[in-house]
Amino acid sequence: MWRDTLIISVSALALGHLFFWLLPGVFQTWNAHAVDQMFVLRSHYFPSRIPYDSTIVHVDETDSTKLMLTTSYTTRKPYAQIARNLGELKTAVQLWDYVFHFPLPEEDSIFFESNKRSGNAYFGVEINLKDEPPKTVAKNLTADEEYLSKTKWHVHVDGDASSLYIGTDAISTFAAFASSARGLGYVNVLPDKDGVFRKAPLLVRYEDGFYPSFPFHVVCDYLHVSPDHIILRPGTSITLQGAYRPGQAPHDIVIPVDERCNLIVNFVGPWNRMQHNTMLQIYHISEDRDAMEFDWQPRFEGKIVVVNETSTGASDVQSVPTDSWYPLGGLHANVINTILTENFLHIVDPRLMLVLELILLAFIVFFTVRFSSRGLWSGGLILIIGYVLFAMTAFLYGNLILNIIRPIGICIVAVFGALAYRFINEEREKESLRQSFESYLPPSVVKRQLAHPESVLEVQKKELTILFSDIKSFTTYSSTMTPDQIQKFLAEYFEAMVDIVFQYEGTVDKYIGDGLMVFFGAPEPQPDHAVRCVRAAIDMQKKCRELKEKWVKEGLFPLRIRIGVNTGEVVVGNMGTPKKLSYTVLGSDVNLANRLESNAPVEGIMISRRTYDLIKDQIPALPHEKILVKGLDTPIEVYTIPVE
Repeated sequence: MWRDTLIISVSALALGHLFFWLLPGVFQTWNAHAVDQMFVLRSHYFPSRIPYDSTIVHVDETDSTKLMLTTSYTTRKPYAQIARNLGELKTAVQLWDYVFHFPLPEEDSIFFESNKRSGNAYFGVEINLKDEPPKTVAKNLTADEEYLSKTKWHVHVDGDASSLYIGTDAISTFAAFASSARGLGYVNVLPDKDGVFRKAPLLVRYEDGFYPSFPFHVVCDYLHVSPDHIILRPGTSITLQGAYRPGQAPHDIVIPVDERCNLIVNFVGPWNRMQHNTMLQIYHISEDRDAMEFDWQPRFEGKIVVVNETSTGASDVQSVPTDSWYPLGGLHANVINTILTENFLHIVDPRLMLVLELILLAFIVFFTVRFSSRGLWSGGLILIIGYVLFAMTAFLYGNLILNIIRPIGICIVAVFGALAYRFINEEREKESLRQSFESYLPPSVVKRQLAHPESVLEVQKKELTILFSDIKSFTTYSSTMTPDQIQKFLAEYFEAMVDIVFQYEGTVDKYIGDGLMVFFGAPEPQPDHAVRCVRAAIDMQKKCRELKEKWVKEGLFPLRIRIGVNTGEVVVGNMGTPKKLSYTVLGSDVNLANRLESNAPVEGIMISRRTYDLIKDQIPALPHEKILVKGLDTPIEVYTIPVE
């Protein structure tokens, strides 16, 4: 059992890993959705487990803003006013989630001057994220490309950075306008295969250097970390050396990243979890200088302001783990929040996951060996629920992301595999028992016993009634018969006798040459086992007289049998070896029944005193002189049963 269970468990483990390897688009997506639900549960029931840095605030371009200010890419005067007001509010950063592709000279001057005056505005760059560099390189760079080339970063690389995305086909905020900003960053983020945005690449390779993402550029400048103080270890981490916020001591921040330099974004919750203001509010605050100075400035001073579009029909609204409608400006804000709070998520190492899966399988092996099928699936269900709770606890309190679907799938396959193995084995055992029972039990009893085979397999001591029969002078007569005649004769005789035994629901123990041994009272309890046995003996004698008359007419020998019956306490159950078991009875009272058969009159039935005591009120019996049997020192009291 141990060996077979281990084989099933190891097969379930291999199957789980094989499916995740062969069909990642299915099973890894399912797992990602399961992890998404932990984000949702956390935001609903454990919001305190995810810190939100109130330094980050949103200024949203809503439908009402568009309606009232008529802002669009063809007019930037409202943007300029908003940028100027944010500068006067002494914000630390203005992160404009926009890419202004082309100049509007008449519109840009105020905007340009506002950016120059505040010195904290950042704009976007659209970059295609590729695995391979472009086949052809332009010889003459445009002004925008020259600007990007000049502003690329050179960071310390510890390891192989070839697995990072390559930035190509950049479309930047036009160079003249970008020069008024503090910096640029690429806004591109790739979703997972199911279209959900869960990760964000912080750096991409650009020419012979790197270019930072929009939020990463902002957070590095905010923490006073220059590119030469950034250490990239692809597949492991990005270290910001000597990072510090205003009024705090410098320290290193280690950001876990994958081989693509992706950070797992630790979303604080749905869109409304962060602080939001509308562009319309910021546009009009300069109309009331007192309110601006005493109300709005304390709320915005030193803040990182994310300016983004949230109006109906906005192109950069996508699905994230906590929300199916989420402006990607919020994704940038969550990247910044994750780094500022240093509340990083870590995917559990595959080796540790394998250890956890082996532990789960060890429990299933234990349940399989120790418990019934009901206990096995109940234990498996509890184990799966326990693992989900463990994964949720690790997520909430350890910021660890465990694989959820694969271990659960492995457990399910292992449990159902073990249950199927048990079912097949039980069916095989039942079939074996059925075939075995049918040779010595009546069909009605076989059906009942197959429903509860443990009663047959159990060895116990109980009082039964045993019957032995033997054909008088069969050895002498058989010497004159051919083997076929002997076989045919015995087949007809035993069939008739066994039919009578089965009629009274007796159990055929064995055939002993021309003799027959049966017993009553097991495997099913029969309070009247002695009466059943004696009535069967009477019918057997009557049937033998019919066969005798028939065979004499056919020229065969006259059939005559002796029957001995005894009741006593015996051991009953399956005896023998695992390869050869026999349901039989053992004990001195079995031997006494055999001795009574030897002393019984021909065509008669001899019973013991104990059998007589059990049948005397229902079946007539005649006293017989005491007999001395082998194995006993004193004669015993016996009776005979008259056969009409």
